Amino acid sequence: MNEHMVERKPNQLALALNQRTDADQKSLWAALEMFANCGDQVSDLQAFRQQHPRFFPVMFYDHGELLLKAGKDNFFNWRKRLLRSVWEGRDPEGKRLAVLLGTEEASNYGFKGGDFQAEEAEFVAISSDALRLGETLTEGDITYASDRLFPARVNPDWQAGSFRYKPTIDFQAAVYALMRESWRARVCPICRRFIIASKPANIYCSRDCAIAARQKRDLDYWRSEGRTLRLKRTKAARKKSGKKK
Repeated sequence: MNEHMVERKPNQLALALNQRTDADQKSLWAALEMFANCGDQVSDLQAFRQQHPRFFPVMFYDHGELLLKAGKDNFFNWRKRLLRSVWEGRDPEGKRLAVLLGTEEASNYGFKGGDFQAEEAEFVAISSDALRLGETLTEGDITYASDRLFPARVNPDWQAGSFRYKPTIDFQAAVYALMRESWRARVCPICRRFIIASKPANIYCSRDCAIAARQKRDLDYWRSEGRTLRLKRTKAARKKSGKKK
């Protein structure tokens, strides 16, 4: 058995989404939000890994660090770019989402043709760079860490008359949970930070951004309406003092 496969314990990673508690879901979303806003440097990956060591498999983190230290792109950042595209509503066909959820493989159906040449080209380039690292990673490791990252299962349920999605890593569970309540996926209009809203009215990532937005609205209003208001006040003042224009 592949030593990296040992970590895939059914009671931890293959847990059906509907069995997770609210606390579990909040923890998953916190990790997903941090991942979406994560930087592209080795230190950013390491900081995320330290805080969320089980969000991705060990090999996925190891693979990403090796490539970044070699000055190359990696699948950690590649998946982050896919997630951001979905988050911003730039995935109308759902192909990026299918790859993120593990229901499609990136090197198979996921990015063949259409408007996905960039994603496929990046995928091939990252795989090639990883193989050039020599003995550090095998071709099997690359496959494991990239397009075959724990394929999720979609099982038919005869009694319910529907399908049940079963994620096999926490990242997939987090993406699936957000997909089911996609209205929560927001991008702060001030700082462009990716956020998961707790209620429909939340559109800013922080109080500071909310204040900045209000100040901007006030300034825009004053610039567009201020001259008219000032003229009216001047006319009123002149009329009151008996002066003529």
